[in-house]
Amino acid sequence: MAADPQQRASQRATQRPSDPSRGGGRPSGAARPTAAAASGTDEFARLMHRNTVDVRQTGTPRRRNPVVGKIALGLAVVSAAVDASAFAVFMGGDTNFAFGICFVVVFLTLIAAVLGFVAAVGSFGRWYGAVGVVVAFFANPVILIVILVFVAPEVLTGMGA
Repeated sequence: MAADPQQRASQRATQRPSDPSRGGGRPSGAARPTAAAASGTDEFARLMHRNTVDVRQTGTPRRRNPVVGKIALGLAVVSAAVDASAFAVFMGGDTNFAFGICFVVVFLTLIAAVLGFVAAVGSFGRWYGAVGVVVAFFANPVILIVILVFVAPEVLTGMGA
């Protein structure tokens, strides 16, 4: 007849090895290695002896810091705001100052687009980087003028006067 479940559990507990490298549970307090023995040479020897790597000890992949994507998005939003202020200055009549602001905004949007691309490709805040590239693209004054020429060319006829 089969043994009692308590007897089977106690038999399994006595059969478990105390060596942690043999697939058992956590080692007991007496079987724990000291700091000198756990220097890494034992781990190397165990891996060489078993000719394998313990996959249970692999950690989860580390997440990268999304700061590059956030910087790209922030720079793109700032570029869009400065571009809007340049448009307001242009509508006020100071064309030289507005063109100077737009010249700076072109380079800011290029920097934001490059940072966003690096963030999206390198997993440094993928979504922040992708949105930063799109915002930087549409905040670029050259792109805005091209869009304005194709969408509403009649607006440009009154701007020069």
